[in-house]
Amino acid sequence: MKLSKLSAAIGMTMKGKLRLQEKEFNVKAPWGNITGLAWGDPANPPVILCHGKMDASSSFRPLVSRLPTDFYYLSIDLPGNGKSDHLPKGVRYSVMDLVPTIVKVKNHFKWDKFIYIGHSLGVVLGKFFNIAYPGHITRVVEIDPIPAHHNFPCTREGIQDWFLSYYGMYDDDKYFKFNSGMDTAPKYTYEKAEELTMHKRMISKEATALVLERSLVPAGEGLYRFSFDQRMKEVTVLPFSGEALGRIYTTTKTPTLCFLAKKIVNIGIYNNVPFLMDEKAWPNGNYRFKIIEGGHDLHLENPDAMADDITKFMLEDSAAKSKL
Repeated sequence: MKLSKLSAAIGMTMKGKLRLQEKEFNVKAPWGNITGLAWGDPANPPVILCHGKMDASSSFRPLVSRLPTDFYYLSIDLPGNGKSDHLPKGVRYSVMDLVPTIVKVKNHFKWDKFIYIGHSLGVVLGKFFNIAYPGHITRVVEIDPIPAHHNFPCTREGIQDWFLSYYGMYDDDKYFKFNSGMDTAPKYTYEKAEELTMHKRMISKEATALVLERSLVPAGEGLYRFSFDQRMKEVTVLPFSGEALGRIYTTTKTPTLCFLAKKIVNIGIYNNVPFLMDEKAWPNGNYRFKIIEGGHDLHLENPDAMADDITKFMLEDSAAKSKL
């Protein structure tokens, strides 16, 4: 199937469900273009949405289609993902190096306050933005925040494990693969790219189509390449222990609503960060969590299970102000 026909089919299906007009946006940054999708009236209060590793802005379309029309939604393609430009050759992809993307978007649109919704890697980017630039995010929605809770013992062995986990890209073979760009990336038929994505992320065919809509580029002869930067495969987090993450995260002053995927909880991914499922561990009393049926990509596969809770959470500020 040709990508152009597929994108058109997806667009007709999903946009029929959307209550808000969808538009592309582009923000200039020193390293290139930041792209993404926007929904709604720019005069409304803004919401920034940030996806996970090797994903795209279009993956938030099912969730946004179920959220209130009172907001302006801006879903970012992170650098090296979707249609955004890659970071320059030699630059490492780390959590800290991706946070400036949010800064650039916020400054471009001249937003002082906004709601933030993140999935996976997008959650930890929001957390560190909120630490570095406090007071701008008014409310946070976190969707299965696995990378935000990667943790390592504060020991020599723990630091060794962290280093070997994230700095393998300097091996000769990996360095060439990670830094050689699109020209050497493998080529696939659409069906093979679809199969690989469905298998790796364990998502449905419909959900896969939303991701591939912005993640494939034509490579000639009916074949495609993935547009994501190979360096995104090893996005570096910091070597914090679970205890240290608890001290950092739980002291936030920003109201936070977190959704955890039941399949991920059941395999013990969050065992070393017990504060994540203990609302009393958050001293400011501003944290809530909910466990949702499904796997990691809840926003794609089970948005109905979150939409009402997110809507109420987003509208709490408006309800409080109306009583004044």
